[in-house]
Amino acid sequence: TRGTGCIVAIRIAIRVPVRRCVSRIGSGKMSKRLWIETVGCQMNVLDSELVVAALRRQGWEMAANAAEADAIFYNTCSVRQHAEDKIYSALGRVRSVKERRPDLGVGVLGCMAQKDQDLVRTRAPWGDLVVGPGQLQQVPSLVAGVLAGGGPRIEVSLDRAGASRDASARACESYDPDREPAMRPTPFQAFVRTQTGCDKFCTFCVVPHVRGPEQARSPDTIVAEARKLVAEGCREITLIGQTVNSYRFTDGGRTTRLSDLLERLERLAGLGRYRFVTNYPRDMTPDLVAAVRDLPAVCPYLHVPAQHGSDAVLGRMKRGYTIGQYLEMLAMVREELPHAAGTSDFIVGFCGETDQEFRTTLDLVRSAGFKNSFIFKYSPRPG
Repeated sequence: TRGTGCIVAIRIAIRVPVRRCVSRIGSGKMSKRLWIETVGCQMNVLDSELVVAALRRQGWEMAANAAEADAIFYNTCSVRQHAEDKIYSALGRVRSVKERRPDLGVGVLGCMAQKDQDLVRTRAPWGDLVVGPGQLQQVPSLVAGVLAGGGPRIEVSLDRAGASRDASARACESYDPDREPAMRPTPFQAFVRTQTGCDKFCTFCVVPHVRGPEQARSPDTIVAEARKLVAEGCREITLIGQTVNSYRFTDGGRTTRLSDLLERLERLAGLGRYRFVTNYPRDMTPDLVAAVRDLPAVCPYLHVPAQHGSDAVLGRMKRGYTIGQYLEMLAMVREELPHAAGTSDFIVGFCGETDQEFRTTLDLVRSAGFKNSFIFKYSPRPG
C-alpha cells in the first residue's frame, strides 16, 4: 500500500552488489566488512546507498555475503505487515550467528526502527543498533562504538505527536553525503532526493510519523548532486520525494518550485533524461505540467496515485481531494500531454469498503486509461 505515503507502489528487496573485499586499512589489517539488506521504497534504496557510502569513507568494504560480514544492517519498511515480518525473520536467522560471533554488529535501520524502537529491542535483544531514518548519518560512529564495546544504542527522531513541527524537523537530520556508485543496480541511473518527510497524514500511511515533517532540500544542493552523478557516468536521474510535486524551497524571498528545479536540471550537460515520483494529485499544477511538456529531457511519465474511486473512501483515507478533482487534473494533463504515460496506485479493501465503493474504483480504472497501476490489498496497521 503505497501512494502518497511512499515513493512507488513496488516492494523492493535489494542486497548490495557482491564484491570481494580487496582493500586494507593500516598495516596488514583487513578492512571491516558490511552487509546490508533493504526492504521498501526507492527512498529506502537511496538511504542504503548513502549509509554504505558513509561507512566506506570510514574504511568499511562490502562483504561477498552475510556470513563474511563484520556488521549486518537491515533497512526496514513499515507500510505493510509483511515487510516487518521479513525483517523479524531475518533477525531470527542472524541470532545463531551472533551467538557464535558476539563481535558481529547487527543494526536495524529505517522506518520500522523509528516506529517500533523498543519493540525491536524486545523481540531481538541480540541487535546492537536501532536507528531511525532521520539519524542514518550517525551509523558510522554508532557502529564503531558498538564494536568497541560500547553496548547497544537506539537513535531515533522525536515523536511528532509529542513535539512541535519545528522540533520534529530539527530531530530529523539532513542526510545526503557522497554517493556510492557500486550500490546502484546500474551505473547509468540514480535517485536524487528532493525533500524528506511528509505533511499529508493520509490515514493509511506511517511515513509522516517515521520520516518527520516535509523539508525541501536546497535546489543548489540538488543540482550539484546531479552534476556529480553525471560526471560519474549517470545518464538518467529520478527525483524522489514522498510527494515530490509538493516541493517548495524558499530562500531570501524567492520560492523554487519543482518546475523551476526541472528547468535547472535541463541545463546540465550530459544528463540524458530525468523523471520524478511520486506525485500528489492536488499539487499537479499547470506550471509543472507545462515544464514536462516543454523540457525535452523530462520523461513524459506521471505517477499520480488516485488510491480509490469513491469520494467516501477517499474521505476516510484523508486524501484531501475528490474523484471529480482528480479527473479534472487528469484532463488537464491529457490536454497538455496527450502522449504522456499516466499511472496510479490503488488500495483494495480499505477500512469499511463496500462492494459499491469498490465498483467505483473499477469505473475509474476503465475510464482513466492508465498506462499501468500498482494495486495492493490493504494491510491493517496499528494506528
